[in-house]
Amino acid sequence: MAEIAVLTSLVGDNASPEISSLGRDTVLLTWDVSHAEWISPSSLKNGLQDIWPLASLRLSLPRGGTRLFWIFRRPADRMLDINISLGTAGLSTNITIDLKADIPLVNSEKLIEGIDQHGCVALVSALFNVWGTMFHLQRNGTYIAILRELLSQIAPTPGQATVIARVADDLVLARTSLISGFGKIDALYVLGKNGPTRVHARPFKTPDGKDGRDVVHFLIDRTRIPSGESLLILIGPRGLSVRRMLDPGARPPSIERWFSEQAPAAPGLREHVLTEISSRATAGPAYALELQLRSPLRPRRISSSVTTPSAEIVSALTTSAGTLVTGWYRDPVGLFAGIEATGPDGEALDLTEGLFRFPVEVAGPTEGSRLSATGFAVLAHTVTGKAPILQPRFSLRLKSGARHPLIPRLQPADAVAARAAALRAIPAQHVDQTILTQILSPVIASLHEQAREQIGHPTRANVGALRSRPKVSVIVPLYKNLEFLRFQIAAFAADTWFRANAELIYVLDSPEQAQEVEHLLSGLHLVYGLPAILLVMERNAGYARANNVGASAARGEALALVNSDVIPVAPGWLEKMVARLNGRRRIGAVGPKLLFEDDSIQHAGMYFSQDHRGYWLNQHFHKGMPRDYAPACEERIVPAVTGACLVTMRSVFESVGGFTEDYVVGDYEDSDLCLKITMTDRKIAYAPGIELYHLERRSMSLNTEYMRGIAWQYNCALHTERWRDEMIAATQAWRSRKGRNAAI
Repeated sequence: MAEIAVLTSLVGDNASPEISSLGRDTVLLTWDVSHAEWISPSSLKNGLQDIWPLASLRLSLPRGGTRLFWIFRRPADRMLDINISLGTAGLSTNITIDLKADIPLVNSEKLIEGIDQHGCVALVSALFNVWGTMFHLQRNGTYIAILRELLSQIAPTPGQATVIARVADDLVLARTSLISGFGKIDALYVLGKNGPTRVHARPFKTPDGKDGRDVVHFLIDRTRIPSGESLLILIGPRGLSVRRMLDPGARPPSIERWFSEQAPAAPGLREHVLTEISSRATAGPAYALELQLRSPLRPRRISSSVTTPSAEIVSALTTSAGTLVTGWYRDPVGLFAGIEATGPDGEALDLTEGLFRFPVEVAGPTEGSRLSATGFAVLAHTVTGKAPILQPRFSLRLKSGARHPLIPRLQPADAVAARAAALRAIPAQHVDQTILTQILSPVIASLHEQAREQIGHPTRANVGALRSRPKVSVIVPLYKNLEFLRFQIAAFAADTWFRANAELIYVLDSPEQAQEVEHLLSGLHLVYGLPAILLVMERNAGYARANNVGASAARGEALALVNSDVIPVAPGWLEKMVARLNGRRRIGAVGPKLLFEDDSIQHAGMYFSQDHRGYWLNQHFHKGMPRDYAPACEERIVPAVTGACLVTMRSVFESVGGFTEDYVVGDYEDSDLCLKITMTDRKIAYAPGIELYHLERRSMSLNTEYMRGIAWQYNCALHTERWRDEMIAATQAWRSRKGRNAAI
């Protein structure tokens, strides 16, 4: 024991301060004072100089009084004169430490003598969370021995923590138990022969009905489990638990097996483990996704019955904007109380207040029978994680307090498939402005953004010898329907100006047809001698991205954006359209007259009109009228033209950013482009003297996202929100020109 000289008498029966060593020249100064009022350890001074670095702790003693701790580095001075003053408590003392003498090691038993459970929690928390790091003691042998001795005093016979599953090669899932009143877990440490190591994990607690304890699961890096004997320390504001960490030894069962056999039993545990896995490493999201696909939960519904409640979750699409939940319930005798989701910690989250309800029919208990039911949709909270939860869990709550679990079928993992599911999640006739805005739009926008990020890069194939300096680039997106490709190329090849001045770029947006299309284009080149560029998208990207990719490969000064189902009536169409783009009249884009197969008008320019919901729709002038209908034969300025056949300068297209890509599938991008061009003080022209046939939406009809869902409603709402004021202004300007000559 170092010599301690008390220089100032203490009031009352206060003991003298004591010093001991924590290892690595780190000194612990301890002082028990009898005053029960709130006092805090002050700074320490060596003469007139503050001692630094310095840490301190105050613990109340159950028998009365306070135990104060100071931790500091042992200075190089021969003698250390310390002044301690507790300010408001009126206590002070001076001690002199002979630094040449040996300072004894901390006596763990004496350190916690007289301290209650809360004091032990605070002391261990300080040792592990603060002091060890602050004074770089984690790998010091003396400090490690002190920690082990202290923990053995607190928990002489620790329970066990067991590795129960293997997650990939570097992670394992461990399990232990705690008393039910332990409370929040703030920190986990593993203490082995090389010292304490912080375990960065979010423990998940579930009650164990057998003995009233809580079962705790957590992920841990396998390398964090030391070989040999080690301890797991769980620290919280109200609790401290020491467990013996068992070495996993032989390979534990795989997480896939555990998912199949154990995880379904505890609400929220499966989702918690998936979220933790997805956040642990670069490959974590992919691994969490694969786990769900390999080990799906068995779907659960409450079967339809004429007299008892029944329910089903039909879709539960998880995105960063929320989880789109749709389903139905039947409540023939008034027992329904609500729909609940399982939260991130296994808690029940009531969704009932946010349900949007609508009538549906569901299969009845007998073959072919149908029963009326209440459909519902709600945007629920999403369990945070880098991988989507493909089977979130829910329950039907009844007025009796009973809860019946509901598990949807495995939801699409691919963003494009999930977007398609969201677009048809609610029958179109029940999608009003509120449901679209509050529930569907946030999810569709999030999934569409994910789909765009996964598109990848196109591959290119040149068919024939390309023209060296084309004046115009003709860009044609292809999607599944190749029915008119032969006729289109034949018409292009018959146009001498086209052959001499244009390059032809096909962008295939259905990559599974790449071999077929390249073979077809090669064969047509042998027949017509018309070269072409084939760009194959890595995956389906939609109309806007396909055109933008084509434009990025274009070399011509002008761009002609043409649908694959558009066929010229006669040669010379492209030359005439390009000629209308000149600086003097500031024509930014031009569109021709488009005809149906029966020679009726499909397109003679577009205008905007507002419907009963307040949305602005794209309308075609004189659609369905005869080909030679006089008002449709006047060349004029229009609010917009269709993207089925639109010609603009490449510089103009690039200056406005090309097609906006956040519209879904293919709708409203053309009017959006025209409005962007108009905002640059350029005009949109309609040229009726140029005619082409348009077999409208032949490719679109093959896209189930569009035909079976609400893509047009989503796009319309997005277009309206973005361009409402400009469409109102364009409509007013068009009406003001109706009474006077609006020809170019």
